Amino acid sequence: MSALAPTIALDLLYVVVLNWNLPADTIACVRSLQAELPTTAQILIVDNHSSDDSVAQFRAAFADTVHVLVTPANLGFAGGMNAGIRAALDAGADAVLLLNNDTVVDSAMLAELLHAAHARPQAGVLGPAIFYYDHPTRIWQLGSREYPLLPIPMNLGMRDLHHAAGRPFRLDYVTGCAMFVRRHVFEQVGLLDTSYVMYYEDADFCRRVRQAGYEIWCVPQARMWHRVSLSAGMVKPASRYAWAWGRARFYRQHPHGVVPGLGFVYLLMSTLIKSVGDLLRGDHQLTALLWRGTFDGYALRPVHGPVPGQAEVPG
Repeated sequence: MSALAPTIALDLLYVVVLNWNLPADTIACVRSLQAELPTTAQILIVDNHSSDDSVAQFRAAFADTVHVLVTPANLGFAGGMNAGIRAALDAGADAVLLLNNDTVVDSAMLAELLHAAHARPQAGVLGPAIFYYDHPTRIWQLGSREYPLLPIPMNLGMRDLHHAAGRPFRLDYVTGCAMFVRRHVFEQVGLLDTSYVMYYEDADFCRRVRQAGYEIWCVPQARMWHRVSLSAGMVKPASRYAWAWGRARFYRQHPHGVVPGLGFVYLLMSTLIKSVGDLLRGDHQLTALLWRGTFDGYALRPVHGPVPGQAEVPG
């Protein structure tokens, strides 16, 4: 066991892992969690209405050592995670770790997060250091910070990791790929906003958490590796629309910087650059969905395009 284990005193931590048609990756993720699972932790797989034999594979692989919740439909990332959060809170969880299924974790990651949470009661949300699965020493995501003169937050990287020297540090956003949240934060702030469907629900949640007076921390000694959006890759057009819609809605709802209008300029310029890349590859469908998602999201219109796991909405 990790040297940190004796300091862990939370009565109950639930790890919620969301699956949609990727049973092999979900099983690998859960097994990495089980390698050194604290006695205060439980694992819950939420199957987001998979069309394959995911649930049967989970029951064969884990029997009754892992909880499995099956949703009645594909609820999107936010909706699926919310189903898991509600189940965890109903079971008495004192904290919930939201975890992507296309990841594997270091055996001490949960212990490190719990240790950091106990040392920082003011921290409502904590996140680990996340590396690329195929490049194990290359950072995928630590989180990001806001800056007064910039219309968007800036991602932190290896330089920030070195500067931290292994110590936890504050920031403004962590990714929903791995997000440790205290129970009372959900009770005060609410759950993930399901209107985001798949992207930027984590950023919206972090913004609301900070507005409620809680802090957000990165715990660099807690490490994991991300296979990078395998689920999104299976439905690229739907993924592109959902990403563009979520990004535009988020920056419209939560302006950044001292000149809020710069956010709209940033959206237009970055959308133009990305669409040029799509066109050079001959992918006109992605270009159209990128612009459609951007304008729908910024106008605060409901999702009106393809959604991962569902048929395209007419229009």
